[in-house]
Amino acid sequence: MFEKKNYTKFKKKAAIITSENEVIDYETLFKLSDKFVNQIKKRELVFLVCGNNVESIIGYVSFLRSNSVISLIDEKINFKHLISQINIYKPKFIFIKKNKNPFLEYKLFFKFKSFYLYKRKINLNINLNKNLQLLISTSGSTGSSKLVKLSKQNLISNTKSIVKYLKLKNKDTCITTLPMSYVYGLSLINTHIFSRGTIILNEKSVLDKHFWNLIEVHNVTNFGGVPYTYQILDKINFYNKNLKSIKFITQAGGKLDISLNKKIIEKFCRDSKKLIVMYGATEATARMSYVPDRFSKKKIGSIGIPIPGGKFWIEDKKGKIIKKNYVKGELIYSGKNVFMGYSKKLADLSTGDENHGILRTGDLAYKDKDNFFYIYGRIHRDVKVFGNRVNLVDIENNILKLGIKAICKLTKENNITIFITKHDEEKILKNNISSLTNLHPSVFKIKIIEKFPMNKNLKISYNHELLK
Repeated sequence: MFEKKNYTKFKKKAAIITSENEVIDYETLFKLSDKFVNQIKKRELVFLVCGNNVESIIGYVSFLRSNSVISLIDEKINFKHLISQINIYKPKFIFIKKNKNPFLEYKLFFKFKSFYLYKRKINLNINLNKNLQLLISTSGSTGSSKLVKLSKQNLISNTKSIVKYLKLKNKDTCITTLPMSYVYGLSLINTHIFSRGTIILNEKSVLDKHFWNLIEVHNVTNFGGVPYTYQILDKINFYNKNLKSIKFITQAGGKLDISLNKKIIEKFCRDSKKLIVMYGATEATARMSYVPDRFSKKKIGSIGIPIPGGKFWIEDKKGKIIKKNYVKGELIYSGKNVFMGYSKKLADLSTGDENHGILRTGDLAYKDKDNFFYIYGRIHRDVKVFGNRVNLVDIENNILKLGIKAICKLTKENNITIFITKHDEEKILKNNISSLTNLHPSVFKIKIIEKFPMNKNLKISYNHELLK
C-alpha cells in the first residue's frame, strides 16, 4: 500500500513529527524502512506490539512493504496474554519495545531505537493465505485469540475511500488521539501516510497541556475521537482553545450524544470548521459510512450515507430486503473493505474469504426519505422482560433524551439495572422510566457507580465487574 516510488516528489515532506519535535521526512522514513525490508526475506507472520511512536509506525510500514502478515497488538497487553497469543499463532517475528521479559523460543535479531525485533529460533512452516495482510483484535488488550482477518484489498479500499470523502491532501496534518492497535486509530495513520500528509505523534491525554501545544506549534488540521473523547473535550470547553489551524474533527466508535453533537456544531463548526460523524467496525477495516458536513445540522443522530464504494440495505428477520423508509431491520453492508473472516487458531490463517464483501452488522436501523441511515439498537442487546422483547440500546437512547448518560444491562431474569454516575439523576429516572419504556417501574433497578468502565478504545466495557 505504501510503495516507495509513489513518494519521490515528497522526499523532504515531513511524514512523522514526534512529541520531542524530531522530524522524519518521507525519504528518511523509507530509508529506515528499507533496513527492515532487507532483514525480512520472505512473507512471514509478525507480531507488532505497538503504540503511538516512531518505531511502531516505521515497523508497520516496513512489514506492509515486505508483504508480511501483521498482527497489531496493544502495547498495554498483559505479558501473560501476549505469551498466550504467541503460543497460539507462533509468529516468525515479534517487534516490541525493549523489556525484561524473555521470549524463550526467540532470539534478538534486530534493534531499532527503543524497539527490538525478535526472530523465532526454529523455522516453522506456517501456511498464510495469499491475500491476508492484517490481524486485529476487537477485544482491546485482553489477549483474546479471536482476531479479525483483513486483506490487502480491504486496507487499500478503505484507505482510499476515507481519503476521498475527507478530501485529505498532502497539506493535512493529524495528531494521534487513539491507540494504533484500534482500527480507528490505525485508519488515521493509513490515510495520512497514503495522502502524503503529516502525523504528529502524541501519547498524552487531550486533557494534557502538551497535547494542545503540539496542535498549535505544528498547525494540526484534524484529529479524531470516540464519544468519550468529546465528552472530555466538552468538559474542558475545548471550543475556547487555539484551534485556528483545525479544519475538521472526526467522530466514530459509537453514537455521540445528540445534545453534545448539537453543541459541537454550534460552538466549534464556525469559520468553515467541520465535524464529520462516521460509522464503522473492525470487520469493515474501519469505516462504512459518514455524514457529509453539509448535512451535519440537518441529520444529527444519523450514521449518514455509505462511504465511496460501499452500499447499505436493511433486512427483516426473514432476510427480505426492506425498501420502505422508516421501517426497522438489520443493517447490511457490502464493499471491498469487508473482512475475510475471524481467526481463533493458527490454521485459520490459511483460509480464504468467508464473507465475499457482505457484512451483517448486527445493528438495528432504518433509513429516512433522503436515504440517510439511523441506528436504534443492537440485535444481541435485545432482551425479553416478562415476555416482551426490548432493546437495551433503545432504552439508553431514550434516557439520553433526559440528558442522562446511562448503561443498561439485564442483570437477572426480568430485571434491568440502569447504571448512572450522578445521585441527582436517580429521582428523574424513577419519575420517567415507565413512560420512556412502557415497562413497569419494578422491572428497573438503578445503581450509582463512580464512573463508567472504559476499554482501551475508550468504549464502554460492558463485561466489567462494575456492571454486575
